[in-house]
Amino acid sequence: MPWLRETFASFAVRHYRYLWVGSMFATTAFMMSFMLLPSVAYEITGNNASAGIAQMGSGIGMFLVGPFGGVIADRRRKKPLVLAGQAIPGIVILTIGILILSGSISILLLTVTTMFMGVGFAFMGPARQAWVGELMPDRLLPNAVALQQIALTMAQVLGPLFVAILVGPSLGIGVGAGWAYLFMAGLFVIVLPMTSLLPNTDPAPKLQRRSIQQDLVEGIRYVWGDARLRLLWTSFVAVIVCGFSFQTLLPGLLDQEFGRDPKDVGVIFLSFAIAGLAMNVAVAGVVRKPIAWPLMLLMGLLMMSGFVLLAAAPSYWVLLLAAVPLGAGRSGYWLINNALLMANAKKEFYGRVMSLASLAFGSQALLAPVWGVMADSIGIRETLFIVSALGSSAVALAALNWLRIRNVPVAAGVPAAVPAAADAPT
Repeated sequence: MPWLRETFASFAVRHYRYLWVGSMFATTAFMMSFMLLPSVAYEITGNNASAGIAQMGSGIGMFLVGPFGGVIADRRRKKPLVLAGQAIPGIVILTIGILILSGSISILLLTVTTMFMGVGFAFMGPARQAWVGELMPDRLLPNAVALQQIALTMAQVLGPLFVAILVGPSLGIGVGAGWAYLFMAGLFVIVLPMTSLLPNTDPAPKLQRRSIQQDLVEGIRYVWGDARLRLLWTSFVAVIVCGFSFQTLLPGLLDQEFGRDPKDVGVIFLSFAIAGLAMNVAVAGVVRKPIAWPLMLLMGLLMMSGFVLLAAAPSYWVLLLAAVPLGAGRSGYWLINNALLMANAKKEFYGRVMSLASLAFGSQALLAPVWGVMADSIGIRETLFIVSALGSSAVALAALNWLRIRNVPVAAGVPAAVPAAADAPT
């Protein structure tokens, strides 16, 4: 089928298949950790602010190192950076599991350990995306980035499924969060050897050697000076900051509004992730078409409608239903936005472009305590309505800017300028 061939075209490249599978397993571990972290923190203190504070650690790590991680990714070989970025979170996850099982866990320790995890992400994320750019021909790059997002979304299905089985009181065997973290750490026994099989590609040559600070400033100027990249980056930060507030507020919402165990997040996230996976498969084949931009904006509005439904949910079953537009919209926006970022950037800037995009995740982690404090002060449902209003405003502004720049010629030398006739793999 032509549609399927176009959607999964990048799987024809063997090294890409290895990277894709390794990314899926690594992200499964990360997603399990992200889902359980607010629940573990909430159970320690019983308030939403603590759930946000525990998440803040990763934001600190990503903000301190993130922009420089992209510079280093553009200057160095990607394989050692990705291996280090996978090993550090693996060790951190193992440490958290041991601390939980020993009864030594605290909000401070959760925050500190997740800060080291954020440092690992700051190196791995930009390097992994830039590595895709070096492994793939330009004509397949947007599709390869889109399929990477499908790997992340599949991990968002596997992650909550494992959480529901291992920890969830509704469906699970109830081994506890500590053993679940040890299970996550065990996934890296698969991930690290698989990454080691990939070639150690060389970075794009530089015409002149600069300091790390100069390269960072050059990358920021490049993104900000290109109208498309600037719009994609700023809108991505805004949408991700709003979209990830869901994870911070969910444990308290389950406990305070529906009288359910705060660890029962796995079932909700499973509904959320299955919807996201279905949406990503549906849109992966259109990321190189003109419809990609308006479709991305539509995904943002779909996500915000999910927040409205979530805030107004009168029952647990409506809560499950609200996760569908929320998950489909967030995953669809994320996939299309990242594919467009890579398609509109020059190869020598891939690492810096993606490191600046990853600041969205650092920003949402730093703002997690804000959502928690707001929920404790005015109510969780009211906070969810505010998130929806802020996110909808950001999408509307992005739409107005896109209408203004949509006819601006695409810069020469980027994958977006490759003719559509070159789409067929060889």
